Amino acid sequence: MPLKLTSKEKLVLYGLARYPGLSDIDLASKIGVDRSTIFKSKRKFREWEMVQLLNVPSGLGVGAEMMTAVFARYRPNAPVEVRGKKLGFREWVDHPHSVFHAATDTDSVSVVYSRSYTDFKRVYEPVMDDYKDAGFVEEIRCYHYPFSLTRISWDSALAVNNTFQLGRTDLQNEPPVEEETPEDTVKLTEKDRLALLAFVKYPALSDLELSRRTGISRPTISGKRNKFFQSRLLSRQANVNWKKIGCELMIFYHINVRPKATSEDMMTIYSSFRKIGAAVYSYIQPGEIFGSFLSQCYVEMKERMDLEVKNLSEAGLVEERPSYVIMPLRELKVRKTDYAPMVKSMLEVESDV
Repeated sequence: MPLKLTSKEKLVLYGLARYPGLSDIDLASKIGVDRSTIFKSKRKFREWEMVQLLNVPSGLGVGAEMMTAVFARYRPNAPVEVRGKKLGFREWVDHPHSVFHAATDTDSVSVVYSRSYTDFKRVYEPVMDDYKDAGFVEEIRCYHYPFSLTRISWDSALAVNNTFQLGRTDLQNEPPVEEETPEDTVKLTEKDRLALLAFVKYPALSDLELSRRTGISRPTISGKRNKFFQSRLLSRQANVNWKKIGCELMIFYHINVRPKATSEDMMTIYSSFRKIGAAVYSYIQPGEIFGSFLSQCYVEMKERMDLEVKNLSEAGLVEERPSYVIMPLRELKVRKTDYAPMVKSMLEVESDV
């Protein structure tokens, strides 16, 4: 059963998704809801496990050259209960470089960070090969996105707006340009690496609590927090449990774009896919887009997708249908979003926090 939200609680959820880094006072002025309501709503959301505010690290900033989206389809004899009995299941789901994993009995989608393409082949492909050897896999498709070429759009606010039909006018129209992280922010000291791991692993803890966990003084922790966010080594993002607000389907897609497509062409395609459902996020690089959106109805989603792809094809922007995975949220058996193990591995942080 989806949780029932009041009109003000819907606005607060939107505000957390649209402005995840703001204080309650600043958020109140942005969404027109008083501070006490924001405080009470955030407490409810924590109790309901409806939304989690994450500190998401820059891929380049932690030494990852690329992100890979892994679409896997499984044979009928390999539901999650069967796959889970194999040793490789936990290696796949809990691999430190896998920052996201969602799985049903028939499909899974993973987001994997790697130092390089060679690193992905060396580290992650053996895990997938183990599944293939077990006879579980019907098909695996991997789509690679170098961070230096990729624009990332976090569209949770758009998804909340569309789901609740809020009619907000302060939505972000285009994803920010992904710029290479300055070299001086990449050269992290030992304390920098430890503090960064702590911020990612415990996004809700105060500087005082993080100081106790890391052994780094509170003023130093506060200074590093400001430094990391100002340099975009960290960004604040909302991770919403869409099932709890009544969403039915989550669709992951990948589409190839015609060769030599311009930036304007890519934005046209990006905008088209935002019309199909309630967009959650998009990774955009020259010639390809990977993303996710929500829908309440398969038939409606299919009709919209067919129409948008037809229009894009007639405009000469795409030549083939997108690859996509449809996951009914009520059928999700595995759901993971965790950047901390990846940060620990990439930055080679030896101590734990």
